[in-house]
Amino acid sequence: METYQEFLDRINLFEKKEINYGNKYFKGNPSLSQKINKDNTFRNFYGDTIVFALDDIIKEKLGEYVELLYRSAPECFCERLVPNTFHVTLHDLSNSPDLRDVAEELFDNELKVIEKIGEIQKHEKSKIKMKSKYIFNMVDISLVLGLYPADEDEYRRLMELYFIFDNVKKLNYPFTPHITLAYYNINGFDLQTARILEDAVNQLNDNEIEIELNVNNLYYQKFKSMNDYIDIINLGIINKS
Repeated sequence: METYQEFLDRINLFEKKEINYGNKYFKGNPSLSQKINKDNTFRNFYGDTIVFALDDIIKEKLGEYVELLYRSAPECFCERLVPNTFHVTLHDLSNSPDLRDVAEELFDNELKVIEKIGEIQKHEKSKIKMKSKYIFNMVDISLVLGLYPADEDEYRRLMELYFIFDNVKKLNYPFTPHITLAYYNINGFDLQTARILEDAVNQLNDNEIEIELNVNNLYYQKFKSMNDYIDIINLGIINKS
């Protein structure tokens, strides 16, 4: 596991206050086509995940961010995410554009997650304090708001939860806490539009949000598109503050 300082050093490499899309036409990651149709609507995309649901006041604030982004540069994005989908992913599990490819794994994952509920409910505190870093370009797929634990102890408790689910499905990339705000236009966008988007993001990056991730709001979810998540199991600690 990364130390807290190693984690901070890693995210500081790509979570910058000033965003820059370069000096040529921006073409998104080819994998966008798995999630987005040619008409920029969300396509069927199936899977499961472990997420923290967010308080309404935070979702409202994020909605204001998204409103500014779409008002400033609507050509840069596909259809909007429903504000109720805003969440912090604790651990990715399975996904595929074809349900048949993951159906068996989804069934197995749910059983394995149920076995972990006891471990989760031993967590000594129910809330983990996080701070926002910056809005940044996530691998040319989406704009996301980066987050980091407020101190080393908060980081340790967050990673303890993370590794519970790493025993359900081990991932080959490090954990980068974030909230997805918007997916890019599948056709990309030109340099002039990119400059407008950069200005909007840089304006938003003057702000900082403090967020408490509540383990009582930790869910095992399944999804059938990036705009359609279904709560399957509330994994949270019961009757504990």
